[in-house]
Amino acid sequence: MPTTPASPKMTNTSDIKMLGVAEVFKGIFVVNALVKKTDKNGRPYWEITVSDRHGNLNAKIWSDAGWWDRSTPELETKPDMLAESGIKGLKGKVVGVTGKVADFRGQTQYNFNAITLLNQEKCPPTQYIANSEIPLPVLAERLESMIGSCRPEIRDFLKSVFAGEVGSAFRDAPAAVLNHHAYAHGLLEHSLAVTDSAKAMAETYADIYPSLDIDVVVAGALLHDIGKIYSYSMSPIPEITLPGAVLEHIALGYAAFDRLASDANLPQNLRLEIGHILLSHHGQKEFGSPVLPATLEALIVSAADELDFRLFCWKDAVKDLQPGQNISAFHFAAQRRFWRTPASSPNEAAAGN
Repeated sequence: MPTTPASPKMTNTSDIKMLGVAEVFKGIFVVNALVKKTDKNGRPYWEITVSDRHGNLNAKIWSDAGWWDRSTPELETKPDMLAESGIKGLKGKVVGVTGKVADFRGQTQYNFNAITLLNQEKCPPTQYIANSEIPLPVLAERLESMIGSCRPEIRDFLKSVFAGEVGSAFRDAPAAVLNHHAYAHGLLEHSLAVTDSAKAMAETYADIYPSLDIDVVVAGALLHDIGKIYSYSMSPIPEITLPGAVLEHIALGYAAFDRLASDANLPQNLRLEIGHILLSHHGQKEFGSPVLPATLEALIVSAADELDFRLFCWKDAVKDLQPGQNISAFHFAAQRRFWRTPASSPNEAAAGN
């Protein structure tokens, strides 16, 4: 007697990336991007990026896929009735999908065979967007402790910066739209990691360079990306703002810092030293910094920022490697493939114990 194929279980983005060719899946995700294209036969298809708390997934929706709108109880229509404007309006919305893993010229491809716009009140996007893995109270406590470690003139200035609307925006903002810490509270997580690393480096070199100001390093590291609260928004997914697109976070951050420093009557020497860190933290002019790091403190913060970015890229690249794999796909943001050594592989490390 023939058996009916089992319905695919609900999966997340991480689970889907572990599936093999021809395996099917279904899940609920937030739409990050949806772009209409045309295949070689002139038929439309869509490239879609979705996300959940486990990460992002790039997929394709071909012209024969099923589209459904169940956003309200009385609706159950295919989106050819939704019209093109409705499809474009899926960005930031929660959808249910069913799909299948395929192989295209030796590369894994994910195809969504059906996509359903869900009721956004029953399935609010905030339930599916990624947040920092570190609880917000833990991050907030670390921020307070780091600020408290500075001498009074810098400590009081930092307290004034991170109070009120600026502090609230800083705690909620992503650090990017893609590439690194592109989720709620990502900016705070990244800034604290950079500060921890920069402070440790500064303490290591303090005996060799007695003039090195560790408190300036801490202030510069905490504030180096403050412009990102104006460059990015969560709506509910990370998106770049118009000021972020045309002015960029370094310029926005320096302008905000200069205004805040003026309001707080921060001494001129500290305004110059910390401001220099903000303007130079990308390390090279071709990477967006209008000036190169020229002080001990700026060199350290720039190095710590670059290190945290590279380490995040490594984690992002290797997290979906299957057992036995040790080299990631090419990571375009970092311009390299990453190597997961046996010691850094959870499965292999556990097997060796």
